[in-house]
Amino acid sequence: MYGQDENKDGMRMEEHPVSSGPAPAETEQAKAETEQALTGNGPVRAAAEPVQTAAEPAAADTAQEPVILAEVYPVNGGQAVQEAMAQRAAQEEEERQRRIAAAEARRLAEENRRLAAEWRAKQQAFQEEQERQKAERREKNRRRAWKAAGVFGIVFGLAALVLTLIGYRNSQNTQKAMASLQAELNTYKQSAASASETTRLPEATSLDTSALVIGKEGSGSTLTDVSDMVEETIRSVVSISIKQKVKVSTGFFGEREYITSGAGSGVIIGDNGTELWIVTNEHVISGATEITVTLADDTTADAYVKGTSSENDIAVLGISLDSMTDETKQAIRTAAIGSSDTLRLGEGVVAIGNALGWGQSVTTGVVSALSRTVEFDDGSTMNLLQISAAINPGNSGGALLNAKGELIGINNAKYTSEEVEGVGFAIPISSIVGVMEELSLMEPRVKVSEEEMPYMGITFQNYPSGYLSFYNVPEGAVISEVQEGSPAETAGLVPYDVITAIDGNRVDGYDSLVEELQYHKGGTDVEITYMRLIKGSYQENTVTMTLGLKSEQNP
Repeated sequence: MYGQDENKDGMRMEEHPVSSGPAPAETEQAKAETEQALTGNGPVRAAAEPVQTAAEPAAADTAQEPVILAEVYPVNGGQAVQEAMAQRAAQEEEERQRRIAAAEARRLAEENRRLAAEWRAKQQAFQEEQERQKAERREKNRRRAWKAAGVFGIVFGLAALVLTLIGYRNSQNTQKAMASLQAELNTYKQSAASASETTRLPEATSLDTSALVIGKEGSGSTLTDVSDMVEETIRSVVSISIKQKVKVSTGFFGEREYITSGAGSGVIIGDNGTELWIVTNEHVISGATEITVTLADDTTADAYVKGTSSENDIAVLGISLDSMTDETKQAIRTAAIGSSDTLRLGEGVVAIGNALGWGQSVTTGVVSALSRTVEFDDGSTMNLLQISAAINPGNSGGALLNAKGELIGINNAKYTSEEVEGVGFAIPISSIVGVMEELSLMEPRVKVSEEEMPYMGITFQNYPSGYLSFYNVPEGAVISEVQEGSPAETAGLVPYDVITAIDGNRVDGYDSLVEELQYHKGGTDVEITYMRLIKGSYQENTVTMTLGLKSEQNP
C-alpha cells in the first residue's frame, strides 16, 4: 500500500514501497521512461532508490520500508528546443535587419554625397559657362567696335568724297545756271521793252473735290472735310493708359523689376446698366497691373478686364457706371457698329485714336486691301484691312470708321516697320462682332478684398529665369515647401512641382502667380496646371484646388 504525508515545507509527498531490488519489468519500464524523457516524448520521474549499507541487518532485504519520492511535473524537451531555435532565429533576423538598415543608410549617405558633388560641378560648370560667354561677348563687342569704327571711317571718307564731288558739280551747275539765267533775263528785258502791252496770267479756279469720289447713288461721299462726323463719333473713342511690371535680368544672380507705362485706345460698344463696355486690342492691356481710361470729357476712370481673345487680339474692358457723373454719361456715346463685309477698295475711311499717347487724333485714308495676311514679330498671323490712313503706336484699339461714322474696324498698330510708309492695318469688325459680345458677357476679373484673399499653404522659391532655363526647369512658380494640412497638400502638390497656370491663365513665375491669385476668392475652386519631374522629365498635370482664406490663418 502507498502512504501519504507532508514535509515540513507543506509539500505533498508520495510514499512508494521499495523492495530489495527492482523487478525486471520495472527496470525496463524505467529505462523506457528515461528514453522518452531524453527524446521529449514522455514524463520524467525521479525515484530515490534505497541504498543498502553494511551496518543494516540482513532482514532489511525483505522489509518494505517506505521511501519519500519528490513528484516532478512532466517537461516536453522538444518544445524547449523549438523555443530556443525560434528565439535564435528572431535574434538572427533582427541582426540581419539591422545590417540592411545600416547598409541602406550608408548607400543614402553616399548618394547624397554624389548628388552634392554633381550639384557643385553643375554650378561650377554654369559659372564657367557664364564667364566664357561674357568673355565671348566682350570679344565680339570689341571686334564689332573695331569693325564699326573701320566701316564708319570708310563710310565717312566716301561721304566726304561724294559731298566734295557733289559740291563741285553743283558749283559748276550753279555757274552755268546763273549764266543761262542772266542770258534769259537780258532777252526778257529786250522783249519787254519792245512789247506794246503786257500779258496777264489766268485767274485760278476752285477745284470741285466731290468729283474725286465716284460711286453709286447715295454712296458717294468726300472725306475732304469730316469734321461734322468726327465731332459726333469721337465721343465713343477713349484713351487707355496702363502700368505694368517688367523684369530685367541682371545676370545669373537676380533680376530687377521696373514699373513701365503704356498707351492705347478703345471704343465704347455698349453697357448693361451697371457697367460700360469698351473694346480694345489684347496686346494693349496684356500684363497690365493698372488700367486707366480717359473719356470724352477728359475725366478718368479705373477699368478692369472682362475678357480677352489672344487669337483675335481683342479685349473687352469694363467700367462701373456708378463711378461716373451724370455729366460724363451725357458726354459719351456708344459707337454704331457697321459692316466690313461691304467695303470696297478705295472707299474712304477715318481713323481715330490716342496716337503716340498724346491724346485723340484723326487721320483719313482709303481702303488699300480688304484681306491682307500680316505676320507679326511673335510669329502669329492675322487677316487685316490695309488702309492708307496713318496708324501709329497708341492708335491700337481705336476706331476705324466709314463715311457714315459707323465702326468698321479696330485699329491695330502691332505691326510697325521703318521700311514702310503710308500703310496701316485694322481688324475687320465683322470678324469679331461675336467675340466682342461673348467677352462682354464674361464675369469681370476684379481683384478681391483683403478679407477674401486666398491661401494655398505653399512656400515658393523665386529663382532667376536664367537659372531655371540652365537646369531645364519649366517656366513657372517653383514650390519649395508645402504646409501640412494646407489646400496644396490636399490637392496633392509636393515640393519642386512647378505651377504654370491657374484657371488657364499663364503663370511664368512667383510674381505672376501672386498677381493671378488676387482675382480668386478664398473658398472657391481653381484649376491648377503644374509640371512634375517624373523619371528625369517634366510632365504636365492638372488638379482642382479649393483655396483657403488667408484671413483665417495664423499670422
